[in-house]
Amino acid sequence: MTQPTHWPVARLRLMGSGLWILAGALAVAGSFLPLLEQSVPRATPTTEGRLSVTLWGLTTSTGSGNGDDTFPQLGIGVVVSAVLLAAAAVLGLTSTRLHPASGPVLAARLIGTGGTGLLLGAIVQAFVLFRPFSEEAFLGSFGNPNTTGLGTWLLVVSGLLAIAAIVLMLVPKIAKRGEEPETPPMGIPVVRVLEPEYDEPADEPAPAEQPTDPKG
Repeated sequence: MTQPTHWPVARLRLMGSGLWILAGALAVAGSFLPLLEQSVPRATPTTEGRLSVTLWGLTTSTGSGNGDDTFPQLGIGVVVSAVLLAAAAVLGLTSTRLHPASGPVLAARLIGTGGTGLLLGAIVQAFVLFRPFSEEAFLGSFGNPNTTGLGTWLLVVSGLLAIAAIVLMLVPKIAKRGEEPETPPMGIPVVRVLEPEYDEPADEPAPAEQPTDPKG
């Protein structure tokens, strides 16, 4: 029985698929963790509250969040991108024994690239919209300077891992550019000079001409 072919780039695809899974998990976790945290005074001067900003809304140290629907649910884009990255990772893991130019491998690259782009777009959009929360004029003299939460770092790391996964998935395609062009399928005719199958007889020396007698 013929064993399936293991392509040399299969290990790179395995690593890229694993990075996509890790990036999606970190992105989803980071969307629920605080991106920014800021201390605000409570009713009594001696106590202090904590305001946290996530991709799903505003929360305070008492556990209450924004009770209306005016806050944009920016975490939806992150969750959708994580689903796309997971689908691309599954295709990448199940196609390690296929040719790099096969359909499942190309689909994994396409879906993973799309999921990475959506993830980066959601992260940039969140940072742009949350920029007013990082300004001192947002709470004025009622709040202390904010601190960067763990969710921000998880989102940044997830974006970098997703980009690294794309590089690993596309390395074989980029590396082939420096190699010699392959022979086309129709082939190139090669002229081969065949040696004779038998030895040709050696040329016999011509008999020497006898000198003619001038007297004869």
